[in-house]
Amino acid sequence: MATDASSALSAAAAAPAKAPEPPIEDFSIAKPMTKGTRLLFGIYMMALNVLLVYLLIKIWPEKSTQTAAETVALFWNQFHISVTLEIRYLLIVVLAGGLGSYVHAATSFADFVGNRRCYASWAWWYVLRPFIGIALALMVYFAVRGGLIGASTGADALSPYGIGAVAGLAGMFSKQATDKLREVFETLFKTDNPPDRSDKLTG
Repeated sequence: MATDASSALSAAAAAPAKAPEPPIEDFSIAKPMTKGTRLLFGIYMMALNVLLVYLLIKIWPEKSTQTAAETVALFWNQFHISVTLEIRYLLIVVLAGGLGSYVHAATSFADFVGNRRCYASWAWWYVLRPFIGIALALMVYFAVRGGLIGASTGADALSPYGIGAVAGLAGMFSKQATDKLREVFETLFKTDNPPDRSDKLTG
């Protein structure tokens, strides 16, 4: 009996220990953003602001009667781009839309960091928010230029200040701009008797 017991103990000691199972991460618990990540986002916000303002100043037309393409020098004459008046206005929309959404993102970031409620799950929102504002500003600009919102006008009759204001506000107030675009779409494609489909997706 003693031999059998010692043999069992020897076999148990020789058997490899079972590795502990890794802990299951609970994604329902919000994790605060680390100090290093907050610092990186702060630098990202400041650099983005400087870049957008710099490019907007360089692209801004000196006169609204441009008839031919002009060359714009960027970054201490390291890069040169040739732009027409239409391209200038598109670039103003892109930069002003990014600047407006930057104001929204930077204000939100500073507010939540100041209140110690900045969570890591919002990191991608801060990264992508300027790009969302740019895309939305472009769609609003296309709707305005196409006559879907207001009257359609040519590039010579437009003011860069008005374009920048509309694009910046569209980037800053994305919800209101999206609601306006939805209203335009529903007006254009309104159906009197929409078909009743089963298992339809609701947006």
